[in-house]
Amino acid sequence: AVRARGRRSPMMTAILERLSTLSLSGPQLSRLPRLLEDGFPKMPCTVPEGEVPQLFREPYIHAGYRPTGQDWRYYFLSLFQKHNEVVNVWTHLLAALAVLLRFKAFVEGEPLALDAWSLPLLIFVLSSVTYLTCSLLAHLLQSKSELYHYTFYFVDYVGVSTYQYGSALAHFYYSSDQAWYDKFWLFFLPAAAFCGWLSCAGCCYAKYRYRRPYPIMRKMCQVIPAGLAFILDISPVAHRVVVCHLGGCEEDAAWYHTYQILFFLI
Repeated sequence: AVRARGRRSPMMTAILERLSTLSLSGPQLSRLPRLLEDGFPKMPCTVPEGEVPQLFREPYIHAGYRPTGQDWRYYFLSLFQKHNEVVNVWTHLLAALAVLLRFKAFVEGEPLALDAWSLPLLIFVLSSVTYLTCSLLAHLLQSKSELYHYTFYFVDYVGVSTYQYGSALAHFYYSSDQAWYDKFWLFFLPAAAFCGWLSCAGCCYAKYRYRRPYPIMRKMCQVIPAGLAFILDISPVAHRVVVCHLGGCEEDAAWYHTYQILFFLI
């Protein structure tokens, strides 16, 4: 039995022989990073803040800006370059992948049909990926020119408002209790749609209207509509969490939502 366990099958022997022909020597491995680097097109170096228009400059960031006026391929490939936006780009990209993987795992455990029960969840996931994708593109491509800077950030704000409404829809159908639903079902979703539009309009107006150094009015145009949208959209969850805590429940989900609300406010 021991000899049988140690005996290799003809297929395994053939695979090992094939792999042995693909092995790399030490000198070849040392040249691999250079070969990979040479395989990519040459990327322009990042530039200091003095070489980009005022619109692209950020406080306390004095270097690492991508030059304007390059072709689109450069900005897409800058996904793999170190620059001032690389953290923003990758955090949104990884978050979008995490949402899709989590949804895939959920669907594999709970098969979904396209019906009234699952549709709010599908819309919520779609709105989440839309928001993250729009933000990813804004941070990745906005350095092309001033026109594209405004264009992609306006698209980003549309994505944010889409996510706000998708969250409101999911909270309304999955998180509200019957008492809350009976009181607010008539106007909650129309109000959420209006707050999403107001948030998008306020951010677009503030982005286009004000220049550095930004006045406090710019922040108010962005924060107040977004804050109103958050208060409305989270109200079904907040009501249920408060009722749960007052009733002495011990559901883990109640604490998760409590922490989520606190972290957003912080």
